[in-house]
Amino acid sequence: MRGDMDVHTRIGENGQPETATQPFRVLFVCLGNICRSVAAEHTFNAAVESAGLADHVQSDSCGTAAYHIGEKPDARMRDALARAGYAYNGHRGRQFSCRDFVDFDLIVPQDASNYEDVLALASTPEEMAKVVPMSAWFADDCPLHEVPDPYYGGIQGFDDVVALLAAATQQMACDIARAES
Repeated sequence: MRGDMDVHTRIGENGQPETATQPFRVLFVCLGNICRSVAAEHTFNAAVESAGLADHVQSDSCGTAAYHIGEKPDARMRDALARAGYAYNGHRGRQFSCRDFVDFDLIVPQDASNYEDVLALASTPEEMAKVVPMSAWFADDCPLHEVPDPYYGGIQGFDDVVALLAAATQQMACDIARAES
């Protein structure tokens, strides 16, 4: 991703670029909004805070499916986040909505399936341009092409996802900070 996107350029209602006067808003998306997208939201918030961007950047997460609306994240993911030093922020599961294309500047699906699901809901080229896979911020030597779903695996899978997302969201925060300066 590095350098491919001006995180402060938004498309206004007239279809023309405009300068951001409100916080830049990022939405992380996975299937059920109880594991990967929640971890991305938490690690990103910490990276944004560390970069001194908390007043300029906001994030949220959601799922493409309605399986876990209103539920807390998976307990194993909350535990993995706690082991890595991230405090649970009270997030409850919600489903992606077409309104999210209006409310968010960047929409970040965690895997190829959710990427395709979100793109299928986009109705304009501008909405499509907001959708960027999480893997865009993976390290160049990362062998993965998407964030693996730890749901059906063991505890190590949750810890691995948190570590992967911590590195990727740190890179994302650095890209935003660079654009900020």
